[in-house]
Amino acid sequence: MFNITNQESILSYSKKGTLPQVGLTYLVSELEELKASLHHEGEDQFSLVDHGYYMLVVQSEDTCTLTDGDVVVNLLENEPEYVELVELPNGVYMYRACLMPDNECFLLIYALRGALRLELEQWFAEQSGCLAKEDFE
Repeated sequence: MFNITNQESILSYSKKGTLPQVGLTYLVSELEELKASLHHEGEDQFSLVDHGYYMLVVQSEDTCTLTDGDVVVNLLENEPEYVELVELPNGVYMYRACLMPDNECFLLIYALRGALRLELEQWFAEQSGCLAKEDFE
């Protein structure tokens, strides 16, 4: 799992090369929208964590329990606020989920469709309503 807190963390994540460029572009736009909604456009020292937000990118090696510093959440044991499947250019799909483990924290979770462990892929697909039986046979 990778935690995106600011622009620098996205740059660091992009160097790993684990996400297609359209996925990175999508995450940058999501971060910029959050910054704008929190009234921090143009600020260099902005961090989502200061506002109780976490942008977590689930990766292929991750299990159902996501752990990063203060964040520990088992996806299978939590009821998401929403899960959606976002279609990006070039036939790329990403899941986007929101969890609120308490009243002080928003977890925005992103995952590349087709690049997850089976149990995670099934969870995202079921929660988003995009489960096709043939996807998991």
